[in-house]
Amino acid sequence: MADGRDGSSSTTRQRYLWTEIFRCFLVALDPRKLLVAAAGILAVSCGWYVLSAIFHRSAPDEKATSYTDLTYLKAEFKGHKLPDGKDYADDDFLAEGKKKFDRDSAQWRQLNALAGPGGRLSTMPWYEDRGSNPYLMSSTILAGTAIDRQNEITKFWSYSIPTLLEPLVKLLVPVAKVFDKDISPMTRVYLLLCILWSLACWAYFAGIITRIAAVQLSGKDRIGLGQAVAFVTKRYLSYLLSPIVPLGMIGFAALALALLGLPTLLPFVGDLLYLVLVPLGLLGGFFMAALLVGLIGYPLMYTTLSVEGSDTFDALSRAYNYVMQAPWQYLWYCGIATLYGAAVTFVVVLLASLSVYLGKWALSQTPFNEYFHQQPDYLFIHAPESLGWKQLLLHGTPLEKQLVQKDSIYQLVDKNPTEAERYRKTLAWYNYAATYVTTFWLTLLFLCMLGFSYSFFWSAMTVVYLLMRRHVDEVDLDEIYLEDDGDDLPPSIMVPAPTPVPTPTPGQTALPMVPPPPATVPFTPPTPPTTP
Repeated sequence: MADGRDGSSSTTRQRYLWTEIFRCFLVALDPRKLLVAAAGILAVSCGWYVLSAIFHRSAPDEKATSYTDLTYLKAEFKGHKLPDGKDYADDDFLAEGKKKFDRDSAQWRQLNALAGPGGRLSTMPWYEDRGSNPYLMSSTILAGTAIDRQNEITKFWSYSIPTLLEPLVKLLVPVAKVFDKDISPMTRVYLLLCILWSLACWAYFAGIITRIAAVQLSGKDRIGLGQAVAFVTKRYLSYLLSPIVPLGMIGFAALALALLGLPTLLPFVGDLLYLVLVPLGLLGGFFMAALLVGLIGYPLMYTTLSVEGSDTFDALSRAYNYVMQAPWQYLWYCGIATLYGAAVTFVVVLLASLSVYLGKWALSQTPFNEYFHQQPDYLFIHAPESLGWKQLLLHGTPLEKQLVQKDSIYQLVDKNPTEAERYRKTLAWYNYAATYVTTFWLTLLFLCMLGFSYSFFWSAMTVVYLLMRRHVDEVDLDEIYLEDDGDDLPPSIMVPAPTPVPTPTPGQTALPMVPPPPATVPFTPPTPPTTP
């Protein structure tokens, strides 16, 4: 049956094209993508950790001179008047100092929640709080009481669901905090640097993932990791600038409006200028809002470059064009990808946790190890804390952990401190060396497990881009830009293809191969002898 544009089969296929998203599970399980995603997670976390250490500061002291010293306060608030026009008294200056301390304390708490110990942007991936372990949660739901089931399900919705959407949440948290009016200017600079570092990292690592996924989803030849790296490296500036350009335009518009507001500080004249500045402010606000809303198509910028092999302008125009022309279609595809991604990510995290637990359990069943005091419990004292791995691996041992809250931060502590301290004293230096080797492999596995959610996210956004291109531009899903492999080779390596040898037809006698004649040398006549 013909598959025409107006045919029934074309309509049916167009209606169910969204099922292509379900191919992303196997595509995202590619070990190359998992390693690339793990490297991206580690790079972003290390950069955020360094920025947090630079910008974090100690809490303001209520008894500091800037808050309590009258001489300092009088110099700072010189010229301030009360609402009735009278000068400040000493109590008024002290009240201003108290307001200043309260404001600085509120801003510090915002910074500390982001960059302080256990902060959202300063904690390494293996220490982040991501809720209960899926294996322990499943065990509790199956074998626990009704109250236990209710508690676990509540924690799953409040902790685990955001964790399953981590790639999107990690990108949006700094952006949302930048526009918070309660943060200090230095905190805003810190957040902007975190956003730029995140974009700089994912422009490279997400580009590699989306390039490999695009070639796989199109059904083309298998692409190697080196080819994908070379492809992204050649276009890295386009990957980097695609999301930065609209953010820069938003920042420029905000700065322009702020500078235009300077004349309004003049008495009387400023009030008259508001007649012109308010309409300009509304127009500028609409411009910034349109750019900001259009950034929900930010992942399409990377996929455009990976599929089309184009430039920054094409990535920007396609991302904004697809979102603005078919917003409901885009949200539908993203909703399907989000729900499916949360489900398969939960399965992957559960399988990884179960694999680690069963491996540890099998090692502990070694015959006679209790007589030689070689229980492998000590190997996991530095295991990743996130997703309850350390609690899972140390459960039922002298080093068993429990989660307690200290200063609004949840921490893992020894359940039996005396027994745990006695057990640690029995460990020798080679025992601790073995713990670090074990921790290395556990951390690598943990990062690859986290990397699956990022790998799935970028693979799914590649499918979403292909579907949006099919919906808006009516381009087939399997049409992508492919480079000629020979173009990437230096001239010294490009060898011409050998000349094919003619094959004799049936009934024709094959002639013997005659070697080519040697190169001819021009004849030079001999020089006649000279007569003495």
